[in-house]
Amino acid sequence: MEVPFEKDIMTEESTVKSGSSVQALEPIDPQMEKIVLRKCDLHVLPILSVLFMVAFLDRINIGNARIQGLEADLGMKGQQYNIALQVFFIPYILFEVPSNILIRKVAPSTWLSGIMIGWGVSEHLPPHRFAREAD
Repeated sequence: MEVPFEKDIMTEESTVKSGSSVQALEPIDPQMEKIVLRKCDLHVLPILSVLFMVAFLDRINIGNARIQGLEADLGMKGQQYNIALQVFFIPYILFEVPSNILIRKVAPSTWLSGIMIGWGVSEHLPPHRFAREAD
């Protein structure tokens, strides 16, 4: 009798091909699969729903700020508000997919920590480089 290889492939028929021998695997119990999926759904979906809601609220806050007088408070005129939106949303859209790809290659805790440190460093750069000179 042959010993199965470590990297055998499971097919729909629940068999493992190992060289020339074929071994049958135990089929997945549909009732147990349903219980496990339900348990995962009950633990994961509420958290994901809250995160989705918070992300949605965060994206629409800029529109709410405009209604509440953002342009007047910042002295924006003409198309400056639209330019500010483009400056924010275009990089957001461009970097979202690469960020998600990197999260798969790097541990999420490492990736999020790196983003936070990068943001902190960029916020503590000398302000005179970015500030508009007062008249």
